[in-house]
Amino acid sequence: MADMERTDKETLFVERHPSEGFAVVTLHRPDRLNAGSPTLFAELAETMASFDNDDDVRAVVLTGGDSKAFSAGADLGGMTFDSMGNCRSFIRQAHAPFEAIERLSKVVIGAVNGYAFGFGTEIALVCDLVIASDRARFGLREMNHGLVPAVTITRGIDMIGRRRVAWMAFTSDDLSAEEAREFGFVNKVVPHDSLVEEYTALATRMAKRAPLAVAATKWTLNKVAGGHYREGENLMPAIFASEDVAEGRKAFEERREPVFRGQ
Repeated sequence: MADMERTDKETLFVERHPSEGFAVVTLHRPDRLNAGSPTLFAELAETMASFDNDDDVRAVVLTGGDSKAFSAGADLGGMTFDSMGNCRSFIRQAHAPFEAIERLSKVVIGAVNGYAFGFGTEIALVCDLVIASDRARFGLREMNHGLVPAVTITRGIDMIGRRRVAWMAFTSDDLSAEEAREFGFVNKVVPHDSLVEEYTALATRMAKRAPLAVAATKWTLNKVAGGHYREGENLMPAIFASEDVAEGRKAFEERREPVFRGQ
């Protein structure tokens, strides 16, 4: 891999391996456990879209690198949702990387190295293939804060099924890597120290697949995705603007149980 080319951005870095035909995108917000932010959403969407016209990259890996987290969720600190328009704008920003992954005509491999909560669980969900370290944990904690895991309750029905989505969304219980595999969420669980070796081998293999066949397969698998994201954009503004979400955030900051009133 002597020909590796690295590009650093504010919230991630990209390592291209042209001779092997793949690239690795590593989320890199170590002080925030790789939590999603408007900047990360934009950079990840732009990066994924850029591979469509890159003939030297025929497979992509998404990982959290050496961090103990793949992504610990969405970083909502400092964001205010004081209007429906403000909320809708944020949801569109947040959806951009998901749609970029699903529209990309190449295989995207999620290599989940650690905690994957909220945004982390959902961005792994839309990857085409997922390898998880045995240290990985998955969870949707949105309902603890009065929120809704919009991508999972729309896109996830196709991917892992209604009962499994319902369990994850309603209970907010964490899943181990093996439990996630049993749910059909993860394809393969590997020892943590073998994760890089495993995703490198898989990415190299996927880069040799017939490009037209890969593109046709992705299009067929993801052809209803756009409608699901529009559902989320219509659903979430009212949730974000609710008093329950304000209470959830306040309770989290005050380290107490929230009292939700359905308002």
